[in-house]
Amino acid sequence: MKVTYIAHSGFLVEWEHFYSLFDWWKGELPPLEEGKPLLVFASHSHPDHFDPQIFKLPAAHPDTRFILSHDIRLATRHWEKLGVTQELFSRVTSMRVDSLYAAEAGGVPLTVRTVQSTDTGVAFLLSAEGRLVYHGGDLNWWHWEEEDKQYRNNMAANYRRAVARLADAVRDEAADSGCAPVVDAAMAPLDPRLGDAFGMGVEYLMKNVSVKKLFPMHMWEKYDWIARYCREHPADAEKLVPIEREGQCFEV
Repeated sequence: MKVTYIAHSGFLVEWEHFYSLFDWWKGELPPLEEGKPLLVFASHSHPDHFDPQIFKLPAAHPDTRFILSHDIRLATRHWEKLGVTQELFSRVTSMRVDSLYAAEAGGVPLTVRTVQSTDTGVAFLLSAEGRLVYHGGDLNWWHWEEEDKQYRNNMAANYRRAVARLADAVRDEAADSGCAPVVDAAMAPLDPRLGDAFGMGVEYLMKNVSVKKLFPMHMWEKYDWIARYCREHPADAEKLVPIEREGQCFEV
């Protein structure tokens, strides 16, 4: 499996039989193998995670489908501006919180499970080819010091609940598909705007879900914070992928 960091929270994962593209709104896509199916995910409607321009992708990659969070509502003016036809719109699957979608791509079965975000929309757990990939969207422990105590307590409870649901989803998917209950590639926010609390979400995730490799995201191009997290949490250091720039590619 090959994982390419595109920009911000955007990643392209190349599986053996298909591609999955997560939260792409800027940055250059690498060349894609002709004829290989492309699944395009958007975790929520924030403009740094979803751009209607994704609907132009089928022009270059005909076997493209879209899996979008339920909060994304495309206005008719966007459809007309982008030339989105009814046929193209029929390729869209809208997913609600705690739902399961079963499909196939490139002749292999796959499932997508969703977990409620602590911000807007959902996080995705994708299972195929005996492997699991997680993209958190804006699911994170958003511990803002400027918020009041009640907000911070609610955030802590909501995040813990969401990670527990994710851990259950990993176990359920492993039981259903026969794969190991381990996330091969997890993509989760490591946001410097949170200051000293920037790593709380990743730390809790790593303690409660088995992850082989974690790709930090939502870093606003401040990649040096990955090294800071590793210094502060040496037990996780080998699992964090040292992203340094847009367009980097990693084997998992």
